[in-house]
Amino acid sequence: MKQGVIIMKILIINGSPRIKGATGQILRKIKDSLIEINPSLEIEYIDLAMMNLQLCNGCLSCYKTGNCIIKDDGLENLSKKIENCDGVIFGSPTYVTNVSGHFKIMIDRCHFVFERLLFNKACFSVVTYENYGGKKAQKVINELIRNSGGAVVCQFLIKLNHGDIAINDKNSIQISKLSRKFLRKLEKNNPLSVYERIFRNISFNFGIKNHVLKNKIRYKGILDRWMKKGYYLEK
Repeated sequence: MKQGVIIMKILIINGSPRIKGATGQILRKIKDSLIEINPSLEIEYIDLAMMNLQLCNGCLSCYKTGNCIIKDDGLENLSKKIENCDGVIFGSPTYVTNVSGHFKIMIDRCHFVFERLLFNKACFSVVTYENYGGKKAQKVINELIRNSGGAVVCQFLIKLNHGDIAINDKNSIQISKLSRKFLRKLEKNNPLSVYERIFRNISFNFGIKNHVLKNKIRYKGILDRWMKKGYYLEK
């Protein structure tokens, strides 16, 4: 890091099992556009399909201790990377009007909602689909972001036939514009819209917090995180 220069960290997560498929093509194009705009960015690209993901077994250890009991598939490390970055770009194909199985495992295991993992982070959702259901899949990602305390600052949804080349002149221009918008929002201390700030305040203070405080023993790991991060004072 150069003196006086803050290097922004961006994490790109590809939830497609086909790492070179349409979703991956678009995410890599976004990565290239971001680097072209700002070469000093620190960007890490992760394919969930390259990880030996294990299903959540519902043991609630994460609530009690703050950590998942499954240690050997890389998701605990991924959660920490998300926590320590400035912005996240999530991508998934549409499977039965939902995100991919890989993406859903990440949602279940990476401590998103109760832990406020995306608090004040600028996020970008990317969804591909072939027939129908793309909007529903993107809604899943956007709700994850907002329910985790983050901001949906950019969205990209595209309909493609299986095997199509995802990048063309038209969407290259759109991706470039969205990349610039994402970086502008990333530079803000609080990128949330007025709606997102109101939603976060209500959902946390009148929903999540009340639920957790009713059973402090069960949610000790969550409470410890809130104390560390100052989320008791969340506005």
